[in-house]
Amino acid sequence: MSKTPEHILMKLADANQAGIDMDSPKAVVTFLLAQGEKESILFFYKPNSVEFDFDKYKAAVTEMNDCKN
Repeated sequence: MSKTPEHILMKLADANQAGIDMDSPKAVVTFLLAQGEKESILFFYKPNSVEFDFDKYKAAVTEMNDCKN
């Protein structure tokens, strides 16, 4: 069962396919902002906080990579 919503995985896959460095959350967030994906970015923030959840981001990228294989 996927922990990450399908639409988030699709947005990450789009960023990956566009050649964005997936090891850089800043690069991915910049790409998503350019796509107008504010809601998708908010998924990676800790609840009731302005702190980016790097563990959640890394888990989603790993899940996206596992889905590709």
